[in-house]
Amino acid sequence: MKRRRFLSSVAILVPAAIVSTDVLFSSCNRRVDEHYFSQENITLLDEIGETIIPATTTSPGAKAARVGEFMKVYVTDCYTAEQQSMFWEGINKIRKLSKNKYGNEFSKLAVSQKQDVLRSLENEAKNIKKSNKESSATQFYPMIKGLVVFGFFSSKPGATKALRYIQTPDSYQAQVPYKKGDKAWATS
Repeated sequence: MKRRRFLSSVAILVPAAIVSTDVLFSSCNRRVDEHYFSQENITLLDEIGETIIPATTTSPGAKAARVGEFMKVYVTDCYTAEQQSMFWEGINKIRKLSKNKYGNEFSKLAVSQKQDVLRSLENEAKNIKKSNKESSATQFYPMIKGLVVFGFFSSKPGATKALRYIQTPDSYQAQVPYKKGDKAWATS
């Protein structure tokens, strides 16, 4: 390739790369008011997470992984204004459903009551989805559940205690023996 042709190609590609990088990361520049993420709301998010992924005798739950703090960062930095609005509508719906159904805040409910509240939201989302109607209810529960799962399994407790984990594997193994009941693998 001739030098002049190379330089003209680079002159076109460099600005395009800069613009495309800005477009790629523009969704992560949105901010939400920090007052939404009060300590009370983060505690509620931890309780919701712990209901979805509870602690067991062999691994910690979502609360130990601090999924509430994870959701604060993720929702604040990466969600659009519309997604953030949908997220908070869903959280308020959980609060309202807890009060109406059991007369108490979500965090003060028994585990079975918490599961019932979340199960009713999940069923509502499934029923609305089956009827092909789009609403925030069809998107909120999968959104919150996805955040909990993502936050938990990308955390240190989730990756090292709930999954099998080798920080630096020594070599590639094409076939790894599996025994029924073994944990899945985490990657570093």
